[in-house]
Amino acid sequence: MKVLVVYYSRTGHTRRLAERLAQAFGDRPRAIRERGSRRGPFGYLRSLVEAVGGREAAIDVTHPSPAGYDLVLIGTPIWGWHLSSPVRAFARCHAKQIRRAAFFCTMGGAGDRQAFAELEQLLGRRAEATLALTEQDVADIDGEGPSGRIAAFLAGLKRPGEPAAEHRRAA
Repeated sequence: MKVLVVYYSRTGHTRRLAERLAQAFGDRPRAIRERGSRRGPFGYLRSLVEAVGGREAAIDVTHPSPAGYDLVLIGTPIWGWHLSSPVRAFARCHAKQIRRAAFFCTMGGAGDRQAFAELEQLLGRRAEATLALTEQDVADIDGEGPSGRIAAFLAGLKRPGEPAAEHRRAA
């Protein structure tokens, strides 16, 4: 199965998870690059305003086309309980090229369900599986808790045709 792992990361949390997931498929993740900067307090504020407002970021399309892949794993940080604007732009741009998709996110504590629902709406299809990790989980990515959820998420991807699997942080 040919898998593309694509993500956006402002702080590095989502990148770290994307690297772990791509490694399972013997590949490297592809970052969604954008034209502007999100550094500092103004970058944080811009991120929040765009996410909550449902805006898209101006992204560079330099990664491979998702059309050549059997499955696309899409990773996003959660900003203000919403999908990040660069990932929103990627999904709108490539919706017709993505046959099967699974989603993963990193977050402070909540917002994954809303972001995943928006991604499903943008792509016009349900996710094969979802994985939501908190920033604390990512800090301990090689630890017992996240490793089990990551393994379950990956195992769910190898059985196409089953109902969408959801692997959330235990409440």
